[in-house]
Amino acid sequence: MPEKKVFTIVGMVAVVVVMALLLLPRFLKLRPGTASAVSIGSGPRLKWKFKPDNNSAVASIVLGKDGTIYVGANNAIYGVAPDGTRQWKTQLAGLHYLAAGDDGTLYSASSHGLIFSVLPNGTLSWNPGQGLIGFGAPPAIGRNGYVLFANTVSDLYAFRPDSSTSSEWSQGTFREGIIAANSSLPGEARVGGAQSRNSPAIWRDETIALPRQHWIHLFDPDGTSAWFSELTPGELGPAALADDGTIYVGDDRATLFAVGRSGNTLWNRTLDSSVLGSAVVSADGAIYVATSNSVYAFTPDGSPKWQTKAPQQNTTAPALAEDGTLYVGGYFGLLALRSDGTVKWNIRMMSGSGAPTIARDGTIYYSCGYQWVCAVQDEGSPLAKSPWPQMFHDPGNTSRILTSF
Repeated sequence: MPEKKVFTIVGMVAVVVVMALLLLPRFLKLRPGTASAVSIGSGPRLKWKFKPDNNSAVASIVLGKDGTIYVGANNAIYGVAPDGTRQWKTQLAGLHYLAAGDDGTLYSASSHGLIFSVLPNGTLSWNPGQGLIGFGAPPAIGRNGYVLFANTVSDLYAFRPDSSTSSEWSQGTFREGIIAANSSLPGEARVGGAQSRNSPAIWRDETIALPRQHWIHLFDPDGTSAWFSELTPGELGPAALADDGTIYVGDDRATLFAVGRSGNTLWNRTLDSSVLGSAVVSADGAIYVATSNSVYAFTPDGSPKWQTKAPQQNTTAPALAEDGTLYVGGYFGLLALRSDGTVKWNIRMMSGSGAPTIARDGTIYYSCGYQWVCAVQDEGSPLAKSPWPQMFHDPGNTSRILTSF
């Protein structure tokens, strides 16, 4: 065969192979409600991604003790197997922020102001039918039987779903023209104003810390207001708790605060931009916090340990693994930092739209691209056994320091 003809055939084959590689992803495009394994090999990799029906946004992820992944999406809650396949779907109105009780029951706070509970098999088990304005964060789960809901205007409600569809107690933000003992909290309750997206945080004695607009507020277990402190002219984000009860909370004015059990400000630190979500707290008391530009580490007394500039823009709060790795969602994927702040890896995939959580086998789950759940495999280290290792404390989003996982 002439040499020129051989080269021509080889060139044509090469073109076909290249075109096949370029077009293959289009043919493998996922249908909504399905998952796919994406990459094989050592090192960090995307195991699979799951997409709810109708291009619905993903609001929250809860990990069940049996490995099931529960996804709170727009107008539905999903149960997903550890391999990424859908097990069930329950349609309910609104965008769903989920937390799990000790028995695996899911409690949902809906963006429509509705609250529900769903059994681990997807069966609706509690529907009070109350409209509570709207929610932007999961409820907190107390050991005393209460489920605590904080809505977008910073009202706080305590329910006992096992016995009633009515609230056991509530504390409301002050409203013009309304005089009531349980509707006098400082702040503004105007719908359409600044919206709170914070969950209550429950300490060992079941006292409840709640960042409310400019204030950090502490409530006794029966709902009595213990104290409140105005920290900032801006808006506070979610709280994290230390083992001694210290409350760490950031604001949208680039400040991180440490507040003592009596309401006194222990210290504050100025960062390079607004705090993303909540801080996390390690077993030795170190505090880690992310902004869009950096990840910071502080000692319990507020001394800086390190600051790492983000190789990509950060978009989520961190999650802390048992081996000391910090995982942070970013605009172009997922970032992993070692405990000394050095970059372990920076994997490119869909942007992080929700803070990561880590399963017992070390799989990292986070909402990605707003409409997906991404499952990422690293070296297999589970979530750290520490006072507050991730946003909302644990894979069940209970926001309770005593929750075991």
